[in-house]
Amino acid sequence: MAQNIYDRQDFFDAYARLIDRSSKDIDADPAWKRLAPLVPPVAGLDVLDLGCGSGWFCRWAAAQGARSVLGVDVSEKMLAKARTLAASSSSSPSSEVIEYRRVDLDELVLPDADAGRYGLVFSSLSLHYLADLPRVVALAHRALAPGGFFVFNVEHPIYTAPRNPRVARAAPVAAAADGDDDKKEGMYE
Repeated sequence: MAQNIYDRQDFFDAYARLIDRSSKDIDADPAWKRLAPLVPPVAGLDVLDLGCGSGWFCRWAAAQGARSVLGVDVSEKMLAKARTLAASSSSSPSSEVIEYRRVDLDELVLPDADAGRYGLVFSSLSLHYLADLPRVVALAHRALAPGGFFVFNVEHPIYTAPRNPRVARAAPVAAAADGDDDKKEGMYE
């Protein structure tokens, strides 16, 4: 079973506050700013979101005209939040286009009928939790239609490493040197 801290009530409650903020404006999300240029036009595509969490990308893909969107995640709490947000979305056909399933990515299987189906396989901040990443990457490749895209990102250890005063002081300087204006004051404190 994959790591699933998102179903712990205390963790989920804290994380839900972040979800509520980011679900209001996807373009304000620093991760999305980096991923968006990599995502092909999704109108008419079947889309698979691995580790969909609150379903933000599923809702975005549906709003952009995806034919179908399948979001999978191990956390029932995250999926419940995703379903609620999709049902309350008035600007897109989310509830008609999106299907959510509870799936542990470490145990994910791809039915033969889904091989070569998806024009886009997407995963944001989920793959680093996997015990067998090569197996899931091979599965994503098998799921892709000819010419399809696999777009993903993973969490960098700088955000999850134990806090160290020397690193905390150096990180904002390094970010400023990179011209990265997405860093919020106090992020490394």
